[in-house]
Order: sequence, then C-alpha cells, then structure tokens
Amino acid sequence: MRPGLLDDDATARLRAALDGYTVDAVADRLGLAGQAALQRGDLAGVARRIDGDDPLATLLRLFVLGADVDGGAAGRALAPLGLDEAVAAGVLEAAGGRIRAALDVRPYSEATPALPTATGTPTGVAGGVAAPPWWVVSDFGADVRGGPLAADHVLGIGAASVTLAQATPRAPVGRALDVGTGCGIQALHLARHAEVVVATDVSARALRMAATSAALSGQAWDQRAGSLLEPVAGERFDLVVANPPFVVSAGAVGHEYRDGGRAGDGISEALVRGLPGVLAEGGTAQLLANWVITADQPWDERVGGWLAGSGCDAWVWQREIAEPGEYVSLWLRDAGERPGTERWRERYDAWLDWFAAAGVAAVGMGLVTMWRTDAADPAVVCEDVPQALEQPIGPHVASWPHRQRWLRARDDDALLAAALRPADGLVLDRSAVLDEDGWSEVTAQLRQARGVRWAVEVDDAVAALVAGCDGQTPLRVAVGVLAAALGADADAVARALAPVVRDLVGRGFLLPEGVA
Repeated sequence: MRPGLLDDDATARLRAALDGYTVDAVADRLGLAGQAALQRGDLAGVARRIDGDDPLATLLRLFVLGADVDGGAAGRALAPLGLDEAVAAGVLEAAGGRIRAALDVRPYSEATPALPTATGTPTGVAGGVAAPPWWVVSDFGADVRGGPLAADHVLGIGAASVTLAQATPRAPVGRALDVGTGCGIQALHLARHAEVVVATDVSARALRMAATSAALSGQAWDQRAGSLLEPVAGERFDLVVANPPFVVSAGAVGHEYRDGGRAGDGISEALVRGLPGVLAEGGTAQLLANWVITADQPWDERVGGWLAGSGCDAWVWQREIAEPGEYVSLWLRDAGERPGTERWRERYDAWLDWFAAAGVAAVGMGLVTMWRTDAADPAVVCEDVPQALEQPIGPHVASWPHRQRWLRARDDDALLAAALRPADGLVLDRSAVLDEDGWSEVTAQLRQARGVRWAVEVDDAVAALVAGCDGQTPLRVAVGVLAAALGADADAVARALAPVVRDLVGRGFLLPEGVA
C-alpha cells in the first residue's frame, strides 16, 4: 500500500469527521430540488439548499461547492482532525482566516442512490448488497475551480468511471487488476469481490490520492507505478479493468489522465493486444476504449483486427460516434479550456489538422470485454450498442460468452433438438399506418424490457416461434407446428429459421437450459 496524503492516525480522524457525510445524508439534505441542481451542474442552485453551519453543511460547502468557509466552522466539521494537519496534507487551503478545500472529497456508495458531481455525473452505482460508505479523493474539476487543468490533474468520478463500474461483472475472483486507477474508484469496487486487488497508474500523484481513497474507505490494495501493463509483467489475473488515457490525438502528453502519449488509438490497441497476456485461464478483462474510424475501414474491422489470435472471446460495444470537431471540443472542455480564447483556437486547429492528415473521419467510443478461452476460433462480436441499458449491466455482460459458447458447440440439428425458453421481460410492439383501407400493420418489433434492451424486427412466424418456446419442448417441435400452420415444408422452415434463432439466443431473447 503506497502512502496516502495522511498518516494512519490522521486518516482515521478524517474518516471519523466524514462519518455523517454519506451519499444518503447528502441526498436527504439537498432534497429533490438540490439533487436536480447538482445533476445539471447548477452550483448556485445547490448552494440555496444548504443552510446553517452544522458539520454536514460545512462539508458540502467545502467539498461539493468548493467554497470558502469560516475557519471555526471548518474546524468543527473536520474534528477530530486538526485544520493544520489537513492543510499540511494538502486537503485544505487556508488564507486570511478562511478555509477552502484543495481537493474534492466525495462520498460514494455501490448500493445507494447516486450522488451527482457538479458536472451532473452520478457518483454512486445502484445495486448489490449494502456496503460500508466510501470516500473518493480527487482534484476539483474545472467547473468548480475554473481554468485549464494541470498536467497531473487527478480526475474525479465521472461518466466514464461509472460506465465501467456498471459494466464490470462482479463474480468473486482471486486476483483483480485496475489499470490506470486514478482516484481509485474501480479498485474500491473490485475489493468487494476480489481477494487481492492490484492498482496501477503512471501518476505518482494519482496513486497517493487512490491510497487515501482506499484508507478512508477501509481498504488496502497493492499499488504500483508504471504505464499500462508494465507493472504486472509476468503476472496473471482473474479480472482486469481499465479506464486508460484513451483519447485519440497526435500523441499528446498534456494531461496524464487522458493523454497516453501514443498517436491515434494506440493506447486502446496496446491494451487490447496486451491483455490476453495477463489474463488467467478463464479470466475476464473489461476496458473503456476509443478507436479511429476512417473512410476506407469499418470500425469493427479495425478493432476486430486487434483481437485476432488473442485466444479470447470478445464483445465490443460502440456506444457513441463523434465527428472530429465534436470530439476535439469535448476533450478541450473536459480539460477546462474556454471556447473563444486564443489558447482554445490554437489547440482546436492543431488537433483537427492532425485528424485531417491522419485520415480520421470520426472516433468511436465504447467498451471492450474479453474472456480468455484459448480457443482456436473464439467468438468475436463488434456491434453498435447505442440504446439505454439496464444498470448495472455487468450481470448481462457476464452471461454473453456462455450463450456464444453454447451456440458454437451446436450445429443446426443440435440447435433444433434443444429446448429454449423466452427471457423475462420480452415485449412485442406492433406498428400500423392508416390508409384508405383502414389500419395496416407495417412492422412488428420484439424488444427486451431488461438487460441490454435489444430490439429486433420480426414477422408473425418468428413471433409465434418465440411464443411457442416453453423451455421443455425441443425447438424442432415448435418449428414443425409453425410449418404446418404455414403449409410449408418443415425442413425448409427449419433451415430458414436456424440463423434467426441463433441471433435470438446470442442476444438473449431465447435462453437454453442452464444458460442465462
């Protein structure tokens, strides 16, 4: 365990001071109006919901609003930790009898409703068994302090980290690795279900903050300094998560939390290619990634090439696509740059000029999940997943490779011999248009109310087949009934429906016995 910002005794006293500063307590104090204001980044609206000078109010002013407070009020809120200790550790700053927070200290919980940050991003992940409260230490964002971020800025809990936490499978594991731990949010989650947690980062400053997050939250991890997988060379892990510095650029090194120093999507490619080497047999890797989209290569072909020969089943989601100007503006704002300034224009133009020279038409953003199987022909699926998902989605991610392996092990005859059942929460929507003859149905859509929430267009035959699957009768029987109703040859209907059924099983509409 690397040293945090405070020694063990001072950390324990800060932990005692934060005892009433939890996700639930803050939500209760702000009320619905204050929570809504925090969601939209309206700090003035949040401030209107905080009255009095009790310890919780003072902690909210310090660590949520980033405001100056009276020294006496700060002393009462931080007791039994002394203000001089907090200032010396770099947690607080003092000037002229006023105190303000130097760092963001935010309550976080896996099992309670989310507490948004000032940028409107949740800092809690719903679901799971109630856990002791956690606190996460990071730098304030530009929305609180203003101005461009420092090169060694340690990012707080944001949309990317919450997305990764929600998508990660949570089965108990032996050894888990958090690559690019930052403020430590992924490691906090991993420690709930892993016997050993190793957390790495290239930033020594981030490791100190992560160590403080761990200590305040009653955890201890094996922390190591270094880039990507270098600190764990030769080791194996049952679960690896990574929120790396994946931003696509000319190879910038301006901000440690986002810039990996490799041109294009080199960081994402390096991780995807390197992860099989640190996965134990049957191990899982879950990472966020960005990839280049060019005019002459489909994105799935590009990312699929990184996975060739990996010995891993892989499911790649493209959640969003950004054209160059949108992408550059997103990351310049993220770093606190202000549109309209000369600094903004210089960076914007240089970045877009590089995109044009490199042939970057757009950037894809999403998740990559890998399962080491060492199979000669692993399942690799790259697809667009833009829809809203049930959260946390991790349990549904974990079930995907089991369905793929079940399908891969069965030819069409074995598929027809299987008994399938519909997943829970299926909905059939029908659409019709009104013309001179009345209402005419034009589409029927089968969709999932839960999980990945896929929606596929089906005809009456496929809808009837799904309804006829009861989990006990072989699929061949339902196909035969359908063929008889259509007056068609049963073998011809079976051949036509086999690829449709495979897709429905792969997407989780139909489930085999013992496979979720």
